[in-house]
Amino acid sequence: MSIFFHATTAGFYDTRAHGERTVLVADPKWKHPMVSITDPNWMAGEGSSATPPMIKVKDPKATAPLIEVSNPGCSLPPVEELLEITLGEYQALFAAQALGKVIQAVKGRPVAVDPPPLTWEQRKADYLASVQAFLDKTAKASGYNDLKDVITYADEPSVPKFQADGLAFRTWRSLCWAYCYDQLTAIEQDKRKTPTSAELVAELPALVLPNA
Repeated sequence: MSIFFHATTAGFYDTRAHGERTVLVADPKWKHPMVSITDPNWMAGEGSSATPPMIKVKDPKATAPLIEVSNPGCSLPPVEELLEITLGEYQALFAAQALGKVIQAVKGRPVAVDPPPLTWEQRKADYLASVQAFLDKTAKASGYNDLKDVITYADEPSVPKFQADGLAFRTWRSLCWAYCYDQLTAIEQDKRKTPTSAELVAELPALVLPNA
């Protein structure tokens, strides 16, 4: 087994999965040697020779020599593009990755480094996704599929309880998003300390349901 690092793609190749470059096969040019044995079908009879005849058969003890050939099942990149690493190095790199590091090629070698800081757009997207997930989770906790589901009842008077829930959630949604976007603007303008997504969600206005 060999493990390789491909610096161009920062990927890894393992001969267990991608195949060895060469394999050993029986030499197709080998000719099986023959040996002489007593003819097993010979039977002594009246007037026949007392000496059994000999016949030639393939030597059962002989085996074809192995030769090394290219492995047609090998999917490794060209050898000059790969750097062989030890199993210990490979395991250490992925242990670091599990702790939040990222694997990059540094002068052709794999190195676990701190991930680059998120851009503002990435952080903003995370805030928005967290708020939306919280809104949907809260709606589910009240027996609805998600926020959109409960809000559909706001304009449906057939069942007063459902309509009341829909109105309450619709109002709460607006308050939450208004607060969220105000805070995002404040963060972008360095007017407040940058919170985690969980901290921002914890700051959202409370939901007030009728008859709660």
